[in-house]
Amino acid sequence: MRQATRSTAARHESGCLVCGRELEYRQQPVQATCVYCGASADTYVNCPEGHYVCDDCHRADALALIRKICTTSREKDPLALANLIMQHPVVAMHGPEHHALVPGVIACTYRNITGELTLDEVEEAINRGATIPGGTCGHFGACGAGLGTGAAMSVIEGTTPLSKESWGRANAITARALQSIAAQGGPRCCKRCTWIALGAAMDFIEEIKGIRFPRSSTQGRCEHSRRNRQCQGAACPFNRNFIGARGGSLGKS
Repeated sequence: MRQATRSTAARHESGCLVCGRELEYRQQPVQATCVYCGASADTYVNCPEGHYVCDDCHRADALALIRKICTTSREKDPLALANLIMQHPVVAMHGPEHHALVPGVIACTYRNITGELTLDEVEEAINRGATIPGGTCGHFGACGAGLGTGAAMSVIEGTTPLSKESWGRANAITARALQSIAAQGGPRCCKRCTWIALGAAMDFIEEIKGIRFPRSSTQGRCEHSRRNRQCQGAACPFNRNFIGARGGSLGKS
């Protein structure tokens, strides 16, 4: 199989980024070579045509976008900022870029409201989220978007493994986000899980920090359903509007 390059290879909205075929997920990893960078790695994801795109290449363009927007935007509404980023064509329907998007959006909007974080700290939140592998929702039982809320909280409070109270809060926000995501059920949808994680995080941070996030973007319709071959359809609250997400009061005013 000829190795592709980032400049010439087709990028599909869903499925395999190279050919668009539906991806298959394995119970045991196999070694594969990335068609973009040539790196070899163990993967649980298989394209029927034999294509493999490593996490770094999958999210590379999206990470640059997330970093640029989250370090320059004055937006205070996490959902509005997330929607803006996810509408950009470099952000795939599914992928590990969402793991960096969530903490980046939280840190950016928290900074814009409170003025407490530096731009370096916003980038640190993004960098931590970017280390969360793809497929953690199914293989580790922990959605990367949910884990991203804990990454954001740890940066906001300067938490380390030796912290006391803030250590508990970083774990608590993650637990709340994951519980909210779990309550909706599968299969995975990175857009749905991003919205749910952000809603849970907004509620938690408001309770802990005594701040209020604007929620002007909480009414609207999901614009990604046609790209998602496993869309839950009417069972997904975001397929109708952003109000009523289970486990996260996205419509709270």
